Amino acid sequence: MSAHIRFLALALGVTLALPVLAQLDIGQTPAAAASPAWQQSKRGAAKVNPDGYTSARICGECHVNIYESWKRSLHAFSLTDPIFDTAYMQAVKEVGEEARKRCLHCHAPMTMMNGDYDLKEGVSREGVSCDFCHTVTAVHLDGRDKPYSIELGLVKRGVIRQTSSPAHEVAYSALHGKSEFCGGCHNYLTPEGRAIIGTYDEWRAGPYAAEGVQCQNCHMVMSPGKVAVEGGLQPSSEFHLHSLIHDSAQLRSALALQIVRAERSGNLLVAEVMVENVGSGHMVPTGLPTREVVLRVEVESGGHVRSAERRYRKVVADKSGRPLQSDYRVLLHGARILNDNRIAPREKRIESFRFPVRGTDTVRVTAELAYQYSPAMLSVKDMNIPLGKSERYVR
Repeated sequence: MSAHIRFLALALGVTLALPVLAQLDIGQTPAAAASPAWQQSKRGAAKVNPDGYTSARICGECHVNIYESWKRSLHAFSLTDPIFDTAYMQAVKEVGEEARKRCLHCHAPMTMMNGDYDLKEGVSREGVSCDFCHTVTAVHLDGRDKPYSIELGLVKRGVIRQTSSPAHEVAYSALHGKSEFCGGCHNYLTPEGRAIIGTYDEWRAGPYAAEGVQCQNCHMVMSPGKVAVEGGLQPSSEFHLHSLIHDSAQLRSALALQIVRAERSGNLLVAEVMVENVGSGHMVPTGLPTREVVLRVEVESGGHVRSAERRYRKVVADKSGRPLQSDYRVLLHGARILNDNRIAPREKRIESFRFPVRGTDTVRVTAELAYQYSPAMLSVKDMNIPLGKSERYVR
């Protein structure tokens, strides 16, 4: 799976917010003392913008390891991924300005503050960038149109305590280490209040929330490296990975599969297969309802092969009850949840299958799990239209 496809297969469309909880307190401490505002970093001439957003490239002058990690992340590609491009184009064509705001609030969240829905500014096109997250002061999980409160300026907020920087001021924020911070975007509700995407909800309802395990514990683990170069923030031997660890390896580690019973009685074989969510703090699959996990069980006996499937998915329909198949239609027109049989955190699911078998030969039973997602993508197609032909014989 390509990096681009992998990104949107795990991230596209997680926008807007949960309409139940009240505003959250972030538990800030006052900004640590710092040298005068709006000054050059020691590594170059780049400056922190005191009145608006600062480009991630400028942040990367001092925060080299974090910037290199972020550049490969889902957040860095949230606006430029070709799958999102296609869905966004389709949504804008259908509903215009409404789609711009609905999609860009989380795929280009700086637009919530600068109103740059035409994406004319470079910082708007950086996706979920450094300065967006580190200027958040509160999350409003009941605020569909503006789930975050932002304070632009020289104070940058994060989970490091008692530190300072020569380039900007620093404030400790407990919120940045909590799942609620992610919940502002990783839930998506329709205007009617239907939870089309509910990754944060799924975590909150599961066992990990009760145990205090946050989204950041799995998706922003500590890694060897420095928070900043010498002369910037106090150096550390490790930092929180900003690549967010949404990849095929993590997806494979989420589910365990085992054939727990396979018994033959005459011409009938009964197989029981256990599927367990062992490694995900939310439903599997999560995110867009167009994603599925498919369990396929195959039986081979006497030269004959038979198979059966179970599909784990959320089925979303429009107001008239018609199931929706494409990403953008699910997000624009989803109104009803027809079915949801996805696998919850730590849930064990035993699936039973019955197959006719022939003869007395040994029967082979195989069980496989696969993640399936078929997004629309723009692609280059050759066009060759004959416009004329001339022939002539000469002898």
